[in-house]
Amino acid sequence: MGVRPLIGNVRVRTREGLHPLSPEPESFAGQESEMPLRTFVMIGALCVVLTPARAGAEWFLTPFVGAAFGGGVADGPKVDYGGAAGWMGRVVGFEVDVSHRPDFFAADDAPDFLFGESSVTSIMFNGLVAAPGVFGKRLRPYAAGGVGLVRSRIGGDEDFIRGDNDNFGFNVGGGVLGHLTDRIGVRGDIRFFRDLQDLEGESEFFNLGNEKLDFWRATLGVTFRF
Repeated sequence: MGVRPLIGNVRVRTREGLHPLSPEPESFAGQESEMPLRTFVMIGALCVVLTPARAGAEWFLTPFVGAAFGGGVADGPKVDYGGAAGWMGRVVGFEVDVSHRPDFFAADDAPDFLFGESSVTSIMFNGLVAAPGVFGKRLRPYAAGGVGLVRSRIGGDEDFIRGDNDNFGFNVGGGVLGHLTDRIGVRGDIRFFRDLQDLEGESEFFNLGNEKLDFWRATLGVTFRF
């Protein structure tokens, strides 16, 4: 008469002596160990997708498009596009803002021989200060400002007017972020940009300079929150 095995790898005493209990079938043990793992993976994936972003702190990415106008912009508004990425707490945050403005110096009445292409590109490192709760939970106004690089290009080597500048500059402004869902919003923004160094250029007969480039930018973008 023996003892019926209950737990694997345990020895029991019978009339014939000590015998190891038979382990559970291998296939059953493998299925039992895989099922919790798959369940945890599925639950974790659902949590990442379905858990709303915290209003207190979040990473964000905002592609935008708008217009540059005023100041050194020739002949009215010019297309301005780019993106901003950064981190925002409940009140303070930071971002890297990159934007490009093709044909910035192009004028409708300027002869083609003066210069061909022109552009202004900016890379700014900004601080952000938000005012949560002022207009409810869905609207979040903020102020922004910082310094960076303003790169301007006028013409090429064979053009009558040529300019190639990489200057330090700054930008200040602000906007409003509207939350459509927990992870997607719409951001309206207006900034003032200005070089901290003179804009330089040259032509066949004279030099350009003694002027600091400045302009305004208004954009609308879609913000993705993480």
